Amino acid sequence: MIAQSRAELLKIRSTRTTLGLGLGMVAIILLFVILAGLLSDLNGLAGAENERQFFGTGSGSGLFAALAGIMLVTGEYRFGTIRPTLLFTPRRSTVLNAKVIASVLAGIALAVTGEVLAVAVGEVILHSRGVAVDLDRHDWTLLTIGTVGGTALWGAIGVGLGMIVRNQVGAIIGLLAWLFLVENLLFGLAPSVGRYVPSQAQNALMGFTTDHLLSPAAGAAVLVVWTVVLCVVGAALAARRDVS
Repeated sequence: MIAQSRAELLKIRSTRTTLGLGLGMVAIILLFVILAGLLSDLNGLAGAENERQFFGTGSGSGLFAALAGIMLVTGEYRFGTIRPTLLFTPRRSTVLNAKVIASVLAGIALAVTGEVLAVAVGEVILHSRGVAVDLDRHDWTLLTIGTVGGTALWGAIGVGLGMIVRNQVGAIIGLLAWLFLVENLLFGLAPSVGRYVPSQAQNALMGFTTDHLLSPAAGAAVLVVWTVVLCVVGAALAARRDVS
């Protein structure tokens, strides 16, 4: 398991796709923080809840962690490298677990980078506009745990989705459609159901106080359940499918 996990980490570190995802994440987080900080009126930036959402921009790293997890799996099926991987490690559960571990660690690295950028740049903008930061230690703790822990789980979710779908384009399109269309519609039209989707569970874990959200602890539990279910389903399907 240790050797396989190291191999999966090497795959993540050594591919240009991961570098591209990291650079794209940095660019998008900076863009959103700068635009929100400079274009919002002062009332839209003041207050604990507004600042939670402003500094919580770093949680956008979760999308990129999920994409990295998807590509770690689907890239092997796309280019045929899954065959030597399984020849070296015939137990598919070991391969899946190693990919989950590697994706979780990659997610932590992305989350730390994204949140540090969001907080550092955000605080400079708020200070320049004369807005005091109203978040206390508890707020910062939830933001940090929600961003880092949530993004790490998104990396594992990406691996599960990759194992289920296997087609790289289909998995990525499915993820984007779910995040930007299905989840928003569910939470907007049926919040009692929509609050259980992964992104809203992460928002709850981060301490957001939007109406209908779960408590932080419940949000964490829901996000873990999503991760476990998708990875278990992915492992079951991977064990039954042939590798062509």
